[in-house]
Amino acid sequence: MAYENQTPLFPGEAGGQTQEPASANEQAPAAPEPILLGKLFPEAKHDLDALFPDQQIKELLKEVHRNRQGNQRFLKRLDLSQIQNETGEEESDP
Repeated sequence: MAYENQTPLFPGEAGGQTQEPASANEQAPAAPEPILLGKLFPEAKHDLDALFPDQQIKELLKEVHRNRQGNQRFLKRLDLSQIQNETGEEESDP
């Protein structure tokens, strides 16, 4: 049996279809913006960009900064006085 009319499974095989070039709307993703640790941690007394030149460390520190912000937002939403009252009532009940 001959399978001459079938399309190949992989691009570039003999008799295969050529892929269309990417249109102008489908551009490659833009290069990521450089991480400036001085802007993320303005209270730092040292130049963090010079201390941590490795890109992976900068990404880790950026994630730490994001997590810290999320934790602060979470704590602001909590009504700490209500929680303290609830724990105080539980302790006073014999």
